[in-house]
Amino acid sequence: MLDHVSYRQKRTNKRPALRLGAAPSVLGLIAIFLAGCSWFSPTPAPTPPPPTYEVKSYGKIELGCGDHGHRDEPCVSFRLSWPELKGGPDSAASKINTALLTALGFPGGPAEMEPFADALVERWRVERKGVFYADSTWFERRTIQVLARRPGVWSFRFDRLGHTGKEIPFDERQYLNLSPVNGSSVSLDSLLEKDAAPRLSALAEQRLRDKLDPAAGSTLPLKEARFFMPRQYALTQTGLGLLWSGDELADPAAPRIEITLPWSQIRDLVRKAAVNPPGPETGSGF
Repeated sequence: MLDHVSYRQKRTNKRPALRLGAAPSVLGLIAIFLAGCSWFSPTPAPTPPPPTYEVKSYGKIELGCGDHGHRDEPCVSFRLSWPELKGGPDSAASKINTALLTALGFPGGPAEMEPFADALVERWRVERKGVFYADSTWFERRTIQVLARRPGVWSFRFDRLGHTGKEIPFDERQYLNLSPVNGSSVSLDSLLEKDAAPRLSALAEQRLRDKLDPAAGSTLPLKEARFFMPRQYALTQTGLGLLWSGDELADPAAPRIEITLPWSQIRDLVRKAAVNPPGPETGSGF
C-alpha cells in the first residue's frame, strides 16, 4: 500500500515538470518565427537628397550694326539662361526641367534654340532689307532664376525682355512653383496652415492698397474692381511675392503689379514642413 501511494506521488509530481519543460520550446519557436519574418521584411529605401542645379545658357548674336566708323554692335542679340536640375527623388528633376524649358519657350529642349535664333536673325534681315544703322538692333532675353528652394516647393521667376521688330518692347514675368518631390505644380493654398487663407488675403489687400495708395473708397485697378488673390506667387528671400498681370488687371495692357508680404507678417500662416520660413532671429533669407 505504501509502495502504491509513493508511486502515484511520483507520477503526479512529474506532470508539471513536463508542462513547464515544454513552454520554453514553444517560446523558442515563436522567437524563431518572428526572427524569420524580419529576414523577409524589406529594408526602407534611404531618402534621396534634394535635387541640385546648375545654370545653363545659350546665346546668338548677329554683328554689323552701330556706329560703323568706331564700333561694331549686334544687329540681333538673343540670349537664354535657365537652371537645370539634377538628382532628387525619382523623376522630379526631369519633370521640373521639362516645365522650365516649356516656360522658356522650348518644350523640345535646347535643340530647338538654334533654329529659333536663326529664324529671328532672318526675320530681322527681311524687315530691315539689309539696311544697318544705329537704332536697328533687336534683342531678346529670356531668363529663369531660382528664387527659393524649400522642402515642399521650389520657386522660379521667368523674365522675358526685349524689342524685336515693329512690336512694342516687351517686359513679361511669370512665376513657377514646382515640387522637388514629384515635379508637379504647387498651389499657394497647399502651403498654408488650416484657415490661414482669409488672413493672408486681408494682409495682401492692405499691402496692395498701401502700394497703390488709392483714394478712400476708390476701386483697385483689378479686373473685378475688388480685391482677389492673384494666380501667380513665389517664395523669396524676403517673403511671399504676389503678382497681378494681363487679364487679372482692369487694363490688360497695363504694367504688372507686384507686392511682397514679409516673413515677419506671414511666418505663422505657412506650413513649416513645406516652407520652413526663416525664424524671427533672421528676419529674411533662407
